[in-house]
Amino acid sequence: MCRLSAVLLHPAAILLFLVHTEHLIHGSPTGQYFLSTPHNTTVTAGHHARLACSVGNLAGTCQWTRDGMPLGRGRNLAGFSRYLLAGDREEVCDLSIEPVLPSDEGEYQCQVSGGHGAAPISSAPAVLSVNSEPGQPYIVQAREEDMVEVMEGEEVELECQSQGGRPPAEIQW
Repeated sequence: MCRLSAVLLHPAAILLFLVHTEHLIHGSPTGQYFLSTPHNTTVTAGHHARLACSVGNLAGTCQWTRDGMPLGRGRNLAGFSRYLLAGDREEVCDLSIEPVLPSDEGEYQCQVSGGHGAAPISSAPAVLSVNSEPGQPYIVQAREEDMVEVMEGEEVELECQSQGGRPPAEIQW
């Protein structure tokens, strides 16, 4: 009786086991599934970025989105000449961006459409962050002219700045 009541107390575990094993044949998944997914990545502008996405039992078509907007289907993404679905096998759907520009920064997601009875799947979103080299530093007080005149013995405070760096530049005298 104790054994029977233990089974009756855990019907969710039995149901979970049945649902989980429904998509397995001899211990292997029958639907499409991710072998690799993209991770948050930081690159420097002008360099190359590659976001991983590989699919087991591929039945549909791979596509990527940036900030929720589709980038297109197929290996060469029309309208995005610097973007390419990289990989030498059909199940490898890595997104390659070269060269990376600051405007490429955003949230990317690998999606695979359904097909041949397989449900569509989507990876967790991954953020691509783009660092930029800082601009040439300059002395603010000498911005208009190359020289700042100071009387002998007079104290002067000079401010140095640099534009465009991401993360912002740390300037040391």
